[in-house]
Amino acid sequence: MALAEERETLIRSDDDCKTWTVYTMQPTIITKLRKVGAEPYKVGAEGGHYYKDLKFNQVSFRSGKEREMTEEQRQAASERAKKNLHRK
Repeated sequence: MALAEERETLIRSDDDCKTWTVYTMQPTIITKLRKVGAEPYKVGAEGGHYYKDLKFNQVSFRSGKEREMTEEQRQAASERAKKNLHRK
């Protein structure tokens, strides 16, 4: 595995076909892509994962801004989480 400063992610978009091409060596990005159903067409010897023809809706960017919740929203989310935890 490459050192942290050597790992990179390259993303290219194709507006005509509405697809993405991605190359990444970052485990977090590989996991996120796997979770949206993307599978690499090639994995290099150095650990780089190559993806092509990903649909536009498979890749998104978030602001990273923390969500501000009211006390009522926080309580409702807590109750939902507890309910889902006991469901398993």
